[in-house]
Amino acid sequence: MKKFFFLISTYFFFTHVSAKEEGNFPKTPADTVPYNQLGEIAVISNPKSQINTFEFPASLTTFSSANIERMNIQSLKDFSSLAPNLYIPDYGSRLTSAIYIRGIGSRINSPAVGLNIDNVPYLDKSAFDFDFMDIERVEILRGPQGTLYGRNTMAGLINVYTKSPFDHPGTRVRVGYGNYNAMEFGLSHTHKINDRVAFSLSGQYKAHDGYFTNTYTGKEADDSDMAGGRARVSWRIDDRTRIDFISDFQYSKQNGYPYYLYDKESGESGSINYNDEGSYRRTVSTNSILFERKHDRYTFTSTTAYQYLNDDMRLDQDFTPLSIFTLQQKQKEHSITQELVFRSTTPKNLQWVAGVYGFYQGLETDAPVDFKDEGIQYMIEGQTNAQLAQLAEKIPSMPVLSMDVTNPNLLIEGQYKTPSFGLAVFKQMSYNNLFTEGLSGTIGLRLDYEHQQFSHHTYSADSLRSNITGNMVIERPPMAGGNLTIPIRSQLDFPLDIAGKDHMNTLELLPKFELKYDLGDNYFFYGSIAKGYRSGGYNIQMFSNLIQYQLRTKTMEGLMAMIPPTVTLPDGMGGSSSQEINLDEVISYKPEHSWNYEIGTRMNLFDYRLTVDLSAFYIACRDQQIGVVSGYGRITKNSGRSVSKGLETALHIRPINRLHIGVSYGYTHATFTENNDGEIDYKGKYVPFTPKHTLAVTGDYSIPVNRRWLDRINLSAQYIGKGKIYWTEANDVWQDFYGLTNAEVQFDKGDFSFSVWGKNIFDQDYQAFYFETMNAQNLSKDNGFAEKGRPATVGATVQYKF
Repeated sequence: MKKFFFLISTYFFFTHVSAKEEGNFPKTPADTVPYNQLGEIAVISNPKSQINTFEFPASLTTFSSANIERMNIQSLKDFSSLAPNLYIPDYGSRLTSAIYIRGIGSRINSPAVGLNIDNVPYLDKSAFDFDFMDIERVEILRGPQGTLYGRNTMAGLINVYTKSPFDHPGTRVRVGYGNYNAMEFGLSHTHKINDRVAFSLSGQYKAHDGYFTNTYTGKEADDSDMAGGRARVSWRIDDRTRIDFISDFQYSKQNGYPYYLYDKESGESGSINYNDEGSYRRTVSTNSILFERKHDRYTFTSTTAYQYLNDDMRLDQDFTPLSIFTLQQKQKEHSITQELVFRSTTPKNLQWVAGVYGFYQGLETDAPVDFKDEGIQYMIEGQTNAQLAQLAEKIPSMPVLSMDVTNPNLLIEGQYKTPSFGLAVFKQMSYNNLFTEGLSGTIGLRLDYEHQQFSHHTYSADSLRSNITGNMVIERPPMAGGNLTIPIRSQLDFPLDIAGKDHMNTLELLPKFELKYDLGDNYFFYGSIAKGYRSGGYNIQMFSNLIQYQLRTKTMEGLMAMIPPTVTLPDGMGGSSSQEINLDEVISYKPEHSWNYEIGTRMNLFDYRLTVDLSAFYIACRDQQIGVVSGYGRITKNSGRSVSKGLETALHIRPINRLHIGVSYGYTHATFTENNDGEIDYKGKYVPFTPKHTLAVTGDYSIPVNRRWLDRINLSAQYIGKGKIYWTEANDVWQDFYGLTNAEVQFDKGDFSFSVWGKNIFDQDYQAFYFETMNAQNLSKDNGFAEKGRPATVGATVQYKF
């Protein structure tokens, strides 16, 4: 059956690719016109699509370079709620790059929202949080994009495009400073050598002190530094052929994870108060080659890319002043992607795009966990001695034993390799004026194959050593001298080790169906059905729990071996061999799938004074990757189903010249229809990390001055709101709706500009994140931790172009 699907899909792909060149096809611009929301021609231009943004039959929000600059957008996280139902929480560190659209997202493992930069897919969301530099435009597509873009785009896709050196010649210097010692230095130079060749060089440095203080160390908990650069060479070989070379590099280091203790029952907040390091360092280098060749009937594009990521996370895993345990995670990744795309360019009713895509992702993770003295005391000695005391109470003949671990600490090494590769073939066809003028239909199909391998080795760097002491009482009659007390003195010394390999193959068919009815130049309606999926993977985070499980079983085996056979133990108390751990049941989880049903309309009214976007959606998600409780700790399993439904609207209003007002609103009702973590049934509960409402009201107004010393004043402001957001599957902790207000005033004179800006200017207090983790002192009740959102920040920026 799989071979049959493969043959059909291959035929579907190659049906229209072979075409003969006839005549000279007109040249189209290599780069698009910036999108300024209203009244201007704007084009989605990439290897798979060339269409006016207004005519695009899907939920889409775009931002031009002018929008990005006026809103002082520095990274993807600043787009949160600016597009309806888009939520990107800002917490932890750059490693934590969770993106949610319409109730679908991912905090760990594979992303549910894809990211492409200059048509290069970023495979690992560890690289998603980067600082913007010379950005031309950003497109946010909501809903599954799997047919054209494949895996891990089941909730949507973000396309980021950098500026072309042909369109922006000259040099730009940018310097900024703000409170919390925030500083920014940027320099870019673009040079057009001739009509065929141009290049650009850019560099930037950003830093800020911490917004919060760790009371234990007295130091800032979240200060940050980053530096980066980009080089781009564009060569228009002839009127039909162009090639772009792009190399991007960013390095960042930061203290992170400013989490404070939060009691969900009383609502009381503690302080950031932990004793071990919490930091993150990352190096990302991305290099790509884009080749485009225009033929008479189609355009061929090849995109080749290589990305290197090297990072180092250090975490006080208990987030308390106690020395319980720490975690380090070092990732080293090499990824290669290659895509070949053919797109029709004739003015016929039938339009098509087809292509093949392949990738390789080699990821090595080194994740040691260090159990410190108090961690050994509470989590190993404490648990074991409590269990032995309970046995002694229940069984009179049971000797009273206690364990004293002599290791000062226990370092658990974890080494994991997860190489993967994939291959996809896809085609999408649209037919205009289907049956009647103005009606168009689109059908698409993608066959996506992925192979993952996994090798793991988790072991203790040193054997666990402990002294066992106690007394065994042998009952004797008085005539025999009475009861005899025999002291027990022994030692346990054993290594801990788990190793193995596994692999996984997935084959996915991703169809798409779409109808669009155009009522003229200013109105159209559309409806679509599309399937999306998120890759499966492996539970790397569970292996430290597995070692703890092995530690407990080996300890109990050793202790029980000291007990005389005359003592009858309850069933299951004899310990179980570590070989009985069934990794096959818990080591991996399968892909997650969704079907998205959407209807919508887009309208231009009053001579482009008002643009209206409306859409409604229904998403059924199955095989949902949910965290559940197992005998080995918390793992990811495909145990969830959910339904997400909602509405979205976006208004762009230009009531008078030079004034633009934007309103974006999203409503999402996302609930579990099936979710049982092994202890609690969460059916009917709201999906966590999903705002019920998102709202953005933006405005910018340009005031011409036309004086010798000043040309114009630009005023810009945004109100960005979101909530209610549940943080847990139990819906017992949440953040109510809140709003942040941002503003900027910019003064322009020729090529010089000076701006004063502020974010969260009313210093709104809110929770940016909440989670629960093990309480070493009371294993029956988890600790809750939260992170506050950033306080009010203000600053000034000077920019000069020459």
